[in-house]
Amino acid sequence: WAMLSKQVPYTMAKQVSFDIVAGLLYGFLTQKEGVTADDLKWIVSVSAAFIASLFACIFSQPGDMILTETFKGSSGKGFFGIVKEINAKGGIPAFFTGTSARIVHVGMIITSQLVIYDIVKQALGLPATGKH
Repeated sequence: WAMLSKQVPYTMAKQVSFDIVAGLLYGFLTQKEGVTADDLKWIVSVSAAFIASLFACIFSQPGDMILTETFKGSSGKGFFGIVKEINAKGGIPAFFTGTSARIVHVGMIITSQLVIYDIVKQALGLPATGKH
């Protein structure tokens, strides 16, 4: 359960927000004059990937705290016991301990992954993410 509490929100937030944000940026930026199609691909890809990385980090942070506490020691507590323990330490904010460091570290990795993903899609002849 601990791994799922991190990975499911992480993956959903990363992929869904990347697609939605890219589509919104294409819709907004195609109305601007002076922006070429090649520039637009890079601007949208990097911007949407960065924003998606923020969503992924924030949405998966509570699960990451649960996972960290699960493997920190052999307390013998189950999933719900660990959730109660974290909550007892500081309520909801305790689940977001270390979020800023996570955004810096994991955010760069996610942004890079999504930009590479978009480049590979385009190299294979598929439309850029968000562009239909």
